[in-house]
Amino acid sequence: MKYQLLFLASALALAGCSAQGDTASQQRASIQKMRNETLSKLYSLHPEARADIQHADGYAVFASNSSKILLFGFGSGYGVVKDIRSGKDIYMKMAQGGAGVGMGVKQQRTVVVFHDKAALNNFITRGYVVGADANAAAKYDDKGIAPVGASANGVAKETASLPSKVNVYEMTEKGLAAQAMINGYKYWPDDELNKR
Repeated sequence: MKYQLLFLASALALAGCSAQGDTASQQRASIQKMRNETLSKLYSLHPEARADIQHADGYAVFASNSSKILLFGFGSGYGVVKDIRSGKDIYMKMAQGGAGVGMGVKQQRTVVVFHDKAALNNFITRGYVVGADANAAAKYDDKGIAPVGASANGVAKETASLPSKVNVYEMTEKGLAAQAMINGYKYWPDDELNKR
């Protein structure tokens, strides 16, 4: 029974968060709409984020669903990276895996702001893993990044140990998850949506 619940939760999480639409064009439009809605919500909750993005080399906006059951968590999502200098959009996918004690389902929007062209390019070409939801540190450019989680007002504020090259804002859409999880997030380009 335990394995059936785990399988069901992981299947729902991995299948449950993809861009709406039957064609690549419709999916790109859906992702653009999600980006605009997410940025509007971010700016209303944290007005300083607008200047942060305006002075950046680029930014990424992602929507994700995750499920946590007992000791394991799984999730998936989609999003878009905007290279502000070139004006180019790069459509991306994401996956999440975690371990720890948890129970629940969570929908989340994440905005990653890059103040360094190399950091932006590394994110697009290599993706990277970021830890969150627990007292753990991830690696980015061989520097520890303190976990960034949802704060009481719905936006994760920049932490002192987060490198100034990258700022992360997280907003919970809906759903509650009681958890003490260590999660890893992997991002990669969506080849189908990036074809033109």
